[in-house]
Amino acid sequence: MKTGLAVLAAAILTAVAVVPAVPATAAEAPAAAASATPSPTPSPSGSSTATPAPSPSATPSASPSAGPQAPAGDPSLTEMNAARNHTMGSTIPSSDPASGSGSTSTFKASLAVSGVLGQDVSGWQTGVNWPAQYAAGSRFAYIKASEGTYYTSSQFASQYNGSYAAGFIRGAYHFATPNTTDGATQARFFYANGGGWSPDGRTLPPLLDIEYATDGSGTCWGLTTGQMTQWISDFVNTLRSLTGVNPAIYSTANWWNQCTGSSNTFGAYPLFVARYGTSTPGALPASWVDWTMWQFADAGTFAGDQDIFNGTQTQLIQFALGAQNHPPIGVYDGTTLTSGTSFSVAGWAFDQTNLAATVQVQITWSTPGGVSTTTVAANGSRPDVGAAYPGVGNAHGFTASIPWSGNGQYGACVTALAIPGDQAGNADLGCKTSFFSPASATAPTAERLAGSDRFGTAVLVSQHAFPNPGVPVAYVASGLDFPDALAASAAAAKQHGPVLLSQASVVPAATITELQRLQPAKIVLVGGPNAITDSAMAQLTALGVPVVRIGGVDRYDTSRLVASYAFPSANGAYVAAGTGFVDALSAAPVAAKSGRPLILVAGGQLDAGTSAYLTGHSLTNVTIVGGTFVISPGWQSQATAAGLTVNRIGGGDRFGTNALLVESAFGANSAPNAYLASGANWVDALVAGAAAGSTAHPLLLANTWCVPRVIGDEFVRLGTSSMEIAGGVNALTSDVASLGVCF
Repeated sequence: MKTGLAVLAAAILTAVAVVPAVPATAAEAPAAAASATPSPTPSPSGSSTATPAPSPSATPSASPSAGPQAPAGDPSLTEMNAARNHTMGSTIPSSDPASGSGSTSTFKASLAVSGVLGQDVSGWQTGVNWPAQYAAGSRFAYIKASEGTYYTSSQFASQYNGSYAAGFIRGAYHFATPNTTDGATQARFFYANGGGWSPDGRTLPPLLDIEYATDGSGTCWGLTTGQMTQWISDFVNTLRSLTGVNPAIYSTANWWNQCTGSSNTFGAYPLFVARYGTSTPGALPASWVDWTMWQFADAGTFAGDQDIFNGTQTQLIQFALGAQNHPPIGVYDGTTLTSGTSFSVAGWAFDQTNLAATVQVQITWSTPGGVSTTTVAANGSRPDVGAAYPGVGNAHGFTASIPWSGNGQYGACVTALAIPGDQAGNADLGCKTSFFSPASATAPTAERLAGSDRFGTAVLVSQHAFPNPGVPVAYVASGLDFPDALAASAAAAKQHGPVLLSQASVVPAATITELQRLQPAKIVLVGGPNAITDSAMAQLTALGVPVVRIGGVDRYDTSRLVASYAFPSANGAYVAAGTGFVDALSAAPVAAKSGRPLILVAGGQLDAGTSAYLTGHSLTNVTIVGGTFVISPGWQSQATAAGLTVNRIGGGDRFGTNALLVESAFGANSAPNAYLASGANWVDALVAGAAAGSTAHPLLLANTWCVPRVIGDEFVRLGTSSMEIAGGVNALTSDVASLGVCF
């Protein structure tokens, strides 16, 4: 459990590759400074979707000196209290050794995370050459707009508009002084002086910079933890109501946990964390299990502080558009099935937007008794969760159960429901299945027969079913289209040989090698020269084995010719629609087991060719495979009028028909071994049908992702304890191997 939690925690904190600098397309001079008085919602003139290119000839400006620059008319407030600075992170080196040591970095080469580079600036940085910053790799900027209710930066408008003109995604930040006014008042001041937002993909959510006190009032500005938590809540809630977007919060783990009492209820707000001199952001403040931005140095390549966004350039744009995807997270640990008692699930979940809240978990059950839904609270004790996610706490586990309702498949899908206000939506924690039958306390043991392609899979199926050379026959059919190939499966099974596949004009090397190993007494090539050319047939003839080609004028004629060849004395036949493949695949091994051929028909009216075959071979009975939509009642009536006894095997869908066919040929507890193949991919089922029919095993069909309950019930009835899966995981996933039930 702890290992799984650690992996998930690490995955959450892993970002994707740094987006390379976009090459400039035209030279532009830095934008002229805009009005000295920022508007409530600053926006450059012109289209909000334009992306001005940086100057290709620009060179990066020199890194700022360790000491603050002396701006013209900025920053005031007695030079920000004698150059303690009052910019984002300026209090950290002196007040937070854990976050502020080793601050200066020349670039991000030493970082162990990846993402998009950026910077933050204030009135201390004057005359920033924004095109040069862009050329050096910076893609976003946070710019100081205000502080308390007494200061606005005269540099803000020129920095805000200049960075935009150079192609940056930029936003504004406010330096909080929580002991001067309430949070709502400072939020309104910030909004009125640059802290606006617009969903143009170029404007970052406004940012609250809250850190160590600058006025000697102590680490937490003289506020209690309760007062500070309320102040922050008032600020961010007010700003959200004004802008329509959740503002970001800048802080350090040390300050936050001290001054808010490790409040874990602010996860809905993006985290901009500060920590210098390390390769990762380290421990995060109590409200968060993930970070959005990280200030990793207070000087370096770019003017101002050095920052990184946790994601790609596309995700940065999405963030600017207001997307902050923080759905619940959790783990569905597993299921427990106790025969005769209950089916249970367990796991854990919490919502990242409010770590203290209890998440509701919805379980959708699928059992032999039916489908139902249960909702439970994830508030059980899980110390491993609290250990893996400091600040989250232990009370996030869930368990639920449903009574036993008989043998077969038991499945449960779990969804962690987002708490009210979390617009990221619910989190799907997945589905898991258990299985029980008297023959197998879990899903039957599975052996997967899967080659690198359809031709290779056919070879592996052949090797499994026919391990020894000297087979009486080997059928070769087209691996590219099903019409001619369908008739081959029942015939090969009847004559106890495999079906191997060929391309149109070339027999694959794997098929040739398998034929050499099998040493068949003869090879039957199914299909005319349009399906498999004479040049491919020549390759087979060169093996020194007699080759017989069976090919009619169309698929229906070919099926009749194959039936005459392989079943010369049959007194009955199975008929399936030749316009599809599923029913024919299901019927092939059943037909072979009963010694009857499989005939393809058009399905509308009894045609002359089929009528002549049925009456000319002294057949007495016909079994129609499929419902009346594929072979009409009219066809059935005409066959009855011709003197044949006609019955129909057809389920509600392809899987229902497959189950009924298997039930008609195999009694209870008669098949300890079975084949399982895709009901959507004809190729693997074709070769599996021949192998199943040759060894008198049933062929069952499944969806790509799950096993329909009607098929699961057949595994119970048949007493199956082992199975061969024909095809790779792209055809039948690992969930199918465990008999994962379809919901």
